[in-house]
Amino acid sequence: MNVLRRLAVRAQQQAYRFLLHNPDLREELFATSYVVSQPVLAAARGAAFAYCLAVLATNLAVNVAHGAGWSWPAYFTTLTFIGIAMYYGVATCVTVRYMRARWARAAGRQQAHASILRPVAQSEVLVADAASATAEQHHHLSTDKPRLSEDNIEIAEEQALAVAAADVAEPAAAVAPSVGLQVLLATQWLLYESFTCFAPLVSLVYWALLFPTQPGALASAVDLWTGISMHALNCVLMALEVAVLARIPYRWTHLPAVTLFMGLYLGLAYFMVGVYDFYVYPFFDPRYFGGYIAVMCLFVTDIVAITWVLMLMVHRLRDGMYPRWAALRQQQQQQQPQPIASAA
Repeated sequence: MNVLRRLAVRAQQQAYRFLLHNPDLREELFATSYVVSQPVLAAARGAAFAYCLAVLATNLAVNVAHGAGWSWPAYFTTLTFIGIAMYYGVATCVTVRYMRARWARAAGRQQAHASILRPVAQSEVLVADAASATAEQHHHLSTDKPRLSEDNIEIAEEQALAVAAADVAEPAAAVAPSVGLQVLLATQWLLYESFTCFAPLVSLVYWALLFPTQPGALASAVDLWTGISMHALNCVLMALEVAVLARIPYRWTHLPAVTLFMGLYLGLAYFMVGVYDFYVYPFFDPRYFGGYIAVMCLFVTDIVAITWVLMLMVHRLRDGMYPRWAALRQQQQQQQPQPIASAA
């Protein structure tokens, strides 16, 4: 019991450290893009989420109509596409939340600046009214007005700079993020890594091994749409997310989690065999593949590992190249000569 208690405490400490003291688990990495603005990012992820839900609903309806609804959740393609839909749903929520928080902070800054500058404008009006009150007071006020106005403007500028400095320091000094938000970000991270790792595997296995043995599989328009979406468009979405939309990092230490998911799915596949005498995929059936099942499982594991390594390299290249490209572009814009307005 003491050993189990120590293991539980250690697991709790590791989870706490991962969620609340992880430099990679920052909201801006999951809700912003190197290339597109936040409104465009939120719209793209929301549209992808709606599209994935439509594909899943249609595919489920087709399977139910053919009497295969009971086996629909057992397919690896179905589970991975559900993961893609979940990723886009979580990513849309995180992006919209972060965007609204930024807008709220911007509105607060504008209100703070307006409240600082409003007394200056009021004092200017009072001075102008007093200056035009009487001719006797005009000389006195005209000599004091510039000094009064300049003093107020200097005070207002100092206060505005203080507010701006507080705004810059706000993310660092902000209240610690909630555990719920960090769990949501960790979920998005895991879904992103599994999505980008499993999409090439699904496409390769289907088009290389399964599609040639299933004549007429995409005969109808609905089957063609869902088949292309779940076995080809998934890679397009993956490439778009990696190259354009996402800033989420890739970490080699997360590979065991993806490998664990593969092991759990293998258990689900043979659970279907034990309960329903149903092989989800023909290469799991020893009557056709015999002793080559282990070879096939090893082959799939190798594909996942190779894909993971390639994705790790692509993400490191992206995270190193895009910031330098953005800094170079900003520097070039600053060095461009400004047009000189011609005198009238």
